[in-house]
Amino acid sequence: MERETLRSHCDAYVLGLLDGEELRELEALINKGDPETKTALRESIDLVAQIALTSNPADPPALLRPKIMNALPKPAEAPPQRKRNVLSFAGWAVAAGLALVAFLGYQSANMYSSRLARAEGELREARQEAAGLRAESRLMKRVMAIVMARDTRLIRLASAEPERPQFRAFWSQPTGLVLTGVNVTAPQSGRTMQLWVVPKAGNPVSAGVFQPAADGQVVHIPESLTAAIEGSAALAISDEPEGGSPQPTTKPVWVGAIGD
Repeated sequence: MERETLRSHCDAYVLGLLDGEELRELEALINKGDPETKTALRESIDLVAQIALTSNPADPPALLRPKIMNALPKPAEAPPQRKRNVLSFAGWAVAAGLALVAFLGYQSANMYSSRLARAEGELREARQEAAGLRAESRLMKRVMAIVMARDTRLIRLASAEPERPQFRAFWSQPTGLVLTGVNVTAPQSGRTMQLWVVPKAGNPVSAGVFQPAADGQVVHIPESLTAAIEGSAALAISDEPEGGSPQPTTKPVWVGAIGD
């Protein structure tokens, strides 16, 4: 949209005089968060304030003038009267016109502020969603790199309770470890799940805490753990206090042998 046309549409929008396809087109730009449109709208609000409130009113743009004139009340024709009455009527018309413009400007400015706030809120939500999708994409790339590595080893973590789902871990020595699970029930409030690397001798090493997603899915990638897994006997998952523990405080619910 050309700058002059955009500004004219914004002026009419602030005055509540824009409708039809022009209104839909402008609101689409507002909802997209178009910076040029936001600037034009702010300039239009300033213009309306000048027209309505200053002693030397600003002259509205030529493209907007017909819409303002059409919006002003059209008094019924009256028979000729004395000059004083004509001047009184003219003064009333000017006052009524300014009052109308001031009222429309105030009302439309409030409407614009509300619409702009809503549009900016939707834009923030869209940006947050996009950031979440980018983070999810990076996570999936890491998962695929580990799962598809040539040396990847599959480790199944089973529970002594048959009704519990099984976890699977994929381990590649140079690439890393990813723990996956489906239909996993979340621990009780104030508790978390913690993955452990169990060495052949010595104490378990924490491989981080995690929580299942709302749909029961688990995708957990420990950081800097390759050296700790090498030569270890098993992976285990225990139920721990929120934030995790230096060493397991409960018997592991899931255990899976790493093997040689």
